[in-house]
Amino acid sequence: MPQKLIVKKDLMMLPEKQHIIGEFCIYCMDQLGMGSDIDTIIQIESDRDSSGIKTTAYYNPADNNVRVYGSGRSIADICRSIAHELVHMSQHVRGLIGKDPIKDIGGFHEDEANAVAGQLIKMFAKDVTREIYESRM
Repeated sequence: MPQKLIVKKDLMMLPEKQHIIGEFCIYCMDQLGMGSDIDTIIQIESDRDSSGIKTTAYYNPADNNVRVYGSGRSIADICRSIAHELVHMSQHVRGLIGKDPIKDIGGFHEDEANAVAGQLIKMFAKDVTREIYESRM
């Protein structure tokens, strides 16, 4: 299975919201030119400490695993974090990770991830569903 979305049960996220996030993940992979042939696991976590999440999300290039903190966040906010990390994955696929040090704030990698993540949210709302803009969980 090339792509997998795992949502922690204790988030009690409605199936409809999980479906929107799943569609968004596929949309991002397609828009970023990665298709469905890359093994990817996206996990939406309820607990930062046990998940190793220091901010809202991270991408592990060693295994293409994306972990996103999801507790109390809106679907659009969760999806923006997913998109940001998938842009980092795209940078890795394009050979851009590892050449230059990645800054925590600013710099090429973060600036591209922030800009493209915002674009992906808006494009998804326009192309697929505006339901991404719902209230908090």
